[in-house]
This record gives sequence, C-alpha cells and structure tokens, in this order.
Amino acid sequence: MRAHTPLRMTFAGVLLLAGSAFAAEGTGFTLKMDRLDLAVYDVDVDTDSSKFNEYRDWSSGFAIPKMKISGEDDKGRFLEFKSSWVGRRDARYTLDYGVSGRWSMMIDYNKIPHNFGNNGLILFAETSPGHWQISDSIQRSLQTTLTQQFASNPSRINYAYLDGLITPYLNAANTIDLSLQRDRTRAVFNVGQMGHLAWKLDYSHENRTGNRPYGASFGFGNAIELPEPIDYATDGATLSGELNGKKGGLTFGYRYSTFKNDVDSLIFDNPFRITDSTDPSAYQAPGSASVGGAATGQADLAPDNEAGTLFVNGRLRAGSWSMNGALSLNQMKQNDKLLPYTLNSAIRGTDFDHSTFAATDPGALPTANADTQVDVLSFYGSANGKLGDAFTLAFKVRYYDYDNSSSRIEFPGYVRYHGVWEEIGRVTVPYSYTVQDLGGDLGWNFGEASRLGLSFNRQSWDRSYREIDQSDEDVLKLTYDTKFGDFQLRAAYELGDRSIGDYSTEAQEESFIHPEGINNLPALRKYDEAERSYDSFYVQGWWYVSEKLDLAFGVNQRNDDYDKSRFGLVSDEVLQYNAEVNYAVAPGANFYAFYQRTERQVFQRSRQSGATPSTNPLDDWDVTFDENNDTAGAGFKSDLGERWKLDLGATWNKSDGLADFFSPPGGSPNLAVGFDDYEDIEILSARFALDYVITANISAGLDYRYEDYTLDSFIARGLENYMPAALLLNANYGDYTAQVIGLRCKLKF
Repeated sequence: MRAHTPLRMTFAGVLLLAGSAFAAEGTGFTLKMDRLDLAVYDVDVDTDSSKFNEYRDWSSGFAIPKMKISGEDDKGRFLEFKSSWVGRRDARYTLDYGVSGRWSMMIDYNKIPHNFGNNGLILFAETSPGHWQISDSIQRSLQTTLTQQFASNPSRINYAYLDGLITPYLNAANTIDLSLQRDRTRAVFNVGQMGHLAWKLDYSHENRTGNRPYGASFGFGNAIELPEPIDYATDGATLSGELNGKKGGLTFGYRYSTFKNDVDSLIFDNPFRITDSTDPSAYQAPGSASVGGAATGQADLAPDNEAGTLFVNGRLRAGSWSMNGALSLNQMKQNDKLLPYTLNSAIRGTDFDHSTFAATDPGALPTANADTQVDVLSFYGSANGKLGDAFTLAFKVRYYDYDNSSSRIEFPGYVRYHGVWEEIGRVTVPYSYTVQDLGGDLGWNFGEASRLGLSFNRQSWDRSYREIDQSDEDVLKLTYDTKFGDFQLRAAYELGDRSIGDYSTEAQEESFIHPEGINNLPALRKYDEAERSYDSFYVQGWWYVSEKLDLAFGVNQRNDDYDKSRFGLVSDEVLQYNAEVNYAVAPGANFYAFYQRTERQVFQRSRQSGATPSTNPLDDWDVTFDENNDTAGAGFKSDLGERWKLDLGATWNKSDGLADFFSPPGGSPNLAVGFDDYEDIEILSARFALDYVITANISAGLDYRYEDYTLDSFIARGLENYMPAALLLNANYGDYTAQVIGLRCKLKF
C-alpha cells in the first residue's frame, strides 16, 4: 500500500514561503489579505444518501470557504494565494509567484471527493488490499445445504430458495460506504515569457484512494457487487519551449505520463461454496442444473502503464494569410503480469497439443506478460486568408493514426465464470484505425457586418479487425452571421452522409482461433460503422435591448437517420432550445433568468435470438426512448442601501425518460413491457444570502441553502440486498432533502 502524504498549504505555510522569497529578493513588498471568509454551518439532511455530498463536503461546523492573499512590489514581483474550503475533502489551494515578464511559478492542490453510495450491506471483509473474504462458516453452511438439496430435489433450488438461505446472514451483515478521494497536485514553472524563447515545465500528480462499486460473477445465477479498492497514482510532466517571432511562432516539447496501480487484481469468495469443484453446468450454479463451481474468483484491474508524446505546433502569418499546424507522436505501453486462467483448483485446462495442465498455474499461460504497445501519429494543419475585400478562404487537414502493434496472443481455451474449462481457442485482437479529414470553407462578407459561409469536409476511416474496413462521411455546412444595430445573429445548417464498404458480420470470429459460428444478426449494424445521414441546424441570437436589458436565445436540432440498418440504432433525434434574460433593475441591483430544454428520441430494433440467430420476424422487438431534460434558474442581487447586500438564486433540473417497447404477438418475447421511470431525476436548489457591511473591511452575513433531490429509476426500483441472481451492496444514493444554514464573516486587511 502506498503511503500518501497530502500537500497542505495553510496560511502560515504561505507566509513562510513568501517570507523566504522576500528575504532572497529584498524588501519593499506589500502583502495584503484581500479576502478571508470565516463561517459556521449547520447541515440537516433527512436521509443518508451519498448524492448530497457526491462531489463536495458539506458538513456542520467551522469552515473557511474563501481566502485570498496577494502582494507586489515596484520591481514586478507578485504573489497570489487562493484557497477554498480549507481543511475539507473538497479543498483547493493555489499559489502564484514570480516576476512579471521574467519568470513565474504556480502550485495548485485540488481535493475532489466522489461518493458513490452510503451504508451498503456487505458479507465480505477485506483481509488484504483487493482480497475480499466471507466467513468460512457461512460458505461451509451454504454449500452443505445446497449440496444436500441438490442430491434430494435439485428443482427446488430457485431464487426464492436462495433468498431464504442467505437472508439471515445479510440481516447480521456489516455496512460500508463507497467513496474515493482524488488529490491532485500541479506545479507549473515558466521562464522568459516575454522574450524570444520561453520555457515551461508542467508537472502533475494525482492520488486516488478509496473504493467504488464493482460487478463480479460466478455465473448466470450468482452475480456479486463488491467494493473495488482504489489505490493508484498518475504522474505527468511536460517540458516545452516556445519560439516567438513577428510573423509566427513554434511550440515544441515532450510529455511523459505514468500510471501506477497498487491494487491491480481483485480476489473474492463465492458465498455458496468453500471448496472448488467443476462440472459442465457449473457456470449456472447455484441452481437446478448445478451447485458446483469455484470457491474463489479473480478479476484483473487497471494495469500499470506509461505514455510519452513528442509534439510540435507552429503558426505563421504571411500577408493576409495565416497558417497553423500541430504534429504529435504518442507511444503508450503496458506490460502487466497476466493472471492465471482461474483460481479453481479442480479445473484442468487442455493445451493446443491436447495435453492437460493445472488451470491455476500462471506458467501454463502462453505468455507471462501483456506486452502491449500503441503508437499514435496525429497531424492537424489549417490555412485561412482573404480573397480580395469580400471573400475569405480556409483549408484544413487532419490525420490520426492509431496503430496497435501489440502481438496477437493465442489461448487454447478459457474458464467460464470460474467454473468450467471451455476448450475454445481465443486470440487477442489489436484493433487499429486511421482517420483522415479534408475540408475547405469559402466565406462572403457583405453589407456592413454580415457573412455567409459554405464549407465541405470529408472524413475517411480505415479500420482493422472490425465489421467494415472503410467508411467515408461527407459534410456540407452553410453558415450565416450578421449584426444590425443592437442585435446579433448566428445560424448554420449542416448535412452529413456516411457511406461504408462491405459489412462483414464474420468479424466477430477475429477473437477465435477456429470459427465458432456467427451469433450476431446478419442484418445488425453497429452504429459507429453503419451507413448514416443526418441534418442539423442551429440559431443563436443576442439582443441588447437597452443599457439595462439584454436577451439571448438559441435553438439547435440534429436528426441522425440509420435507414439502412435493419437492426441496431435506427434513428436519433435531438432538439434543444434555450433563452436567457439579464436586467439591471437599478444601480447595484440585477435580475437574471434562464431556461433550457433538451428533447431526445432514440429508436432501436432487434430480434430475440439464442446461440443461433432467429429468422422469425415475430421475434422482432423495438424500443423508443423519449428523454426530456429541463433546466431553469433565476436570481436577484441587490445593494439594499449602503450597508445591506442581498443575493437570491434558485435552479431547477429535471430529466424525464420513457422506454416504450413493442413486440408482435406470437413471437419471443410474446409481450414486451415498457417503463416510464427511465432515469427520472429532479433536483431543486435555492440560496438566500444577506450580508451587512460593518466597515469597509468587515462584513457579516447569513447564508441559507435548500436542496431537494428525487430519483425515480428502473435501475434502483425494488432493489434488495439479495435479488434474483445478485448479491448487491445496495448502497444509498437516492432521494434527499437538505438544508444548510450558516453565519459568516468576511474580512480583508
């Protein structure tokens, strides 16, 4: 386990750092406290939902919400230190120091919590990092009971029976909160910013610690939700130089990053077995077909990896023309140690020469390490300029090559759900692709402040190991911009058409050493490879009615049509519109309001099939997803006389979804059932703040906040800690109503 030492920048630490810098460079530096907010909060939440503090740390007690210190002298030295929520899980500290025009440094420390769920119910205990165990007595008791029942009457082993077996243990289980903490540090050092050649060193480090939900399984009838232990670090450093000239500039450098995971595998007990066993139906256990399987399962987590990027960017101006270019070469590697086929000691694997081996032996693998490498070459170039006084012309080109040069590793078989060896040879598939973009834009400037533009772009893809090798998409776009008086308008209309080469359903066989037969529907088209046409438009307007009032509005729509796809995504339509108003009611008083709505309708079609695709049209089914998302808000800020300041604000967000399924009668499924609680979420938040100015440097105030959150989703509907075929943590991330009241004091000196 890595020992973490968080960076803590306190007020005293900043003064010490500043003091040492001042002593080194002389006196004459003025230091002042621009802002210091001190507060005491009382927080009341009616449930233990993690959603209230999902990405923040609202808790009762003393707080320092804001602090800012700055300083400067007549020689160009400057210092600025800012912090928010000092000492809390969502604190942030930023220090800037340097000499204007010569050099500067910035150090930033940002703490980001992420709470996934509270009070989950868990039978497991983490005996070492990544190793989750259940009491041997529980495993032994459940295995014995199931074995006896299977011998006497296996048909009785169903979900209701399993629920009755495990519920007494769940009633005595422990609870766990699912959350992680991200601590980010960034340091930037600049030299020669105003000169001909400038250098920059940018370093970043992030620790993530905690846990998050993870789905594991011992088979179709034995899914398990576990806390995935998180303990990893990401480091990155970039050294770059910048050459500046009168007509252009060049930026060049190298970026290197590493990822280190201290818990790179997960080991977990099977609640229903304490000894290993195997049989052809073990992947269906526990049930009427089998009660066998592994006592322990495993999963590989994110591997250690590294990446390096060499880049150069340039700009050049020649007369009325300007050109930009960017070239980069990125290499990504990982060589993680592979896990054995299984931890089930009862399983023996069969090699290519038909000899057998212990499937738990890592030495039986065809290779010990992953040894993967991806090289990415990226280039972007553009040029734009004038053709006389009325016309402009622009070109762009983009090339992106994702080359996965990893070797293909062949495996003689695999273990299905930790329970049974499948003698089906598999091979890794190093997917690669190349994207090329070519485009041009012709603009006509007419009138006093209007422009009409016409552009064309072609995007071409070349893929390996996918259903199609090539695709081309042509996009034609017409734009219009104008300004007359106090009104501005921007509008555009776009048409796109993607064509594809031959679609090979047999591409699914690329991961098999020997063909196993096609079980994808031949008429199914994956949406990123399917033929598609679309049209879209947007209109945005700004009207500065008077010095006190301004309005803004917008509407945009996009319709994607996959009319050549018999199965898969068939259509996707999105409509969005918004409006905003700002009104200066009086000197020192301002009112604002905004509203936005997004409507989306997605239509998909498929055919219910087994291992062999169905040819019966009665087995077809389709679904229409209707999603509506609304956001509205209003606020009012005002100076109430010379000493009182008022700040009122409220926002409302609502998502409302509907899944409408259909299947023809007589097929399978005979009756498809829709649901109207498709991610229905609503949140209302409001704030009231009143401050009294005591002196020019001191004010005191009252801060009140209200939030109401409602989650109505089929995902969470009727969840229990043991539901059919799943042992869930069932942590709380649902409804809550919260109130926060605080007294605060703002100081500056």
